[in-house]
Amino acid sequence: MQNFDFKTASAIYVVSNFCIASLLAVAFADSRVRGTRLWIAGLFTLIFSTPFFALRDVIPPDVAIVLGNGLFALAWVLFQASFDAFYGNRRPPWQRGLPIFLAMVLAAGLLDAVKVRSLSLTTLYMLQSLAIAGTIVVRRREFRLRVIAILASGYVLAALSFMVRGLAVFFDPLANPDPFAPSMSQDIAMVLSVPSLIACSFGFVLLHRERVENEVRQLADIDPLTGLQNRRGFEAAFAKELREAADAGSWTSLALVDIDHFKTVNDRYGHALGDEALRTLARIVSRELRGGDLVARIGGDEFCVLLSRTPPLRAGVVAERLRRAVASNDWTSLGLTQRLTVTIGLSSHKGSEADDGEDFMRLADMALLTAKGMARDMVLHADQLTGRTAEARP
Repeated sequence: MQNFDFKTASAIYVVSNFCIASLLAVAFADSRVRGTRLWIAGLFTLIFSTPFFALRDVIPPDVAIVLGNGLFALAWVLFQASFDAFYGNRRPPWQRGLPIFLAMVLAAGLLDAVKVRSLSLTTLYMLQSLAIAGTIVVRRREFRLRVIAILASGYVLAALSFMVRGLAVFFDPLANPDPFAPSMSQDIAMVLSVPSLIACSFGFVLLHRERVENEVRQLADIDPLTGLQNRRGFEAAFAKELREAADAGSWTSLALVDIDHFKTVNDRYGHALGDEALRTLARIVSRELRGGDLVARIGGDEFCVLLSRTPPLRAGVVAERLRRAVASNDWTSLGLTQRLTVTIGLSSHKGSEADDGEDFMRLADMALLTAKGMARDMVLHADQLTGRTAEARP
């Protein structure tokens, strides 16, 4: 069986990378997604480094080896930088330059020690590719598992390709073997590089597509003023919570929070200050809630709090704590001459297959309307409407 000729394989590799890099450059030309240009630049740098290895009989060997390895290391630095930009990671400049410096120093200092040079450089590239895979895997919870698996596997395959090539040269019986001579190990390394290129490129596109999908979904589900969930986002979370409560047979409580006399604030101080008051209230509510609770702005001055696994008595305690936190806040720091207060209507339901989300919300709304008609600045549970007199908490 005839082994791959390195020049032919390099030509195929260059053409493949060039096509992928060009297509991605066109596809992401107008993209503002962080890291795309760095990743595409890494592909083109990888392309430019290949001729130095393939044309060593045309280019002076020492120049070809040093420049080729310097560019090759730069390509992997750019790949790493692209993911750092995508994830918002920060690294000191010396960490960027160190692999390039090491590659060129090792290439120049070990020109005549072929085995040690090959093993050292392939180890460096293997560590670079594994570092990129690690960067991707660390943030795996933010994206679909299959996307992370495809992308990380591409860089792991690249690391395996480098390891095969380095070990093959190091254990070659010749004293100064040709690192790129046709052999079974070179064939294996080349074969590994093909799925690596496909996985890295395909995974790169999937990762960025998922980021865009998440941003679009966030725009649809998030209230731009407060940063909380809006009604659409809340309804989806509410339906999910009801299903989980039905499966577990657990309590769920709902709190509707309404700012007392908020129209007066807008009329007297203007909508700009009213908006700031809403943002402040959103921060207070978020601060007072537990980790598994959800808060959303579902109307102009109305907020909804979903208290998972919370029975009626516990819901009343949480709501009262929230009411007190709002009342005790220093609202004068915003320019208001009087404190803001909230009225809270509660309803609770133990999960079952017959749960009706609309009825759940209606009960909380009835409690809220009753409380506003009684005294405001109070908490009222829907259970208190069934033949018992609601007790205000001033």
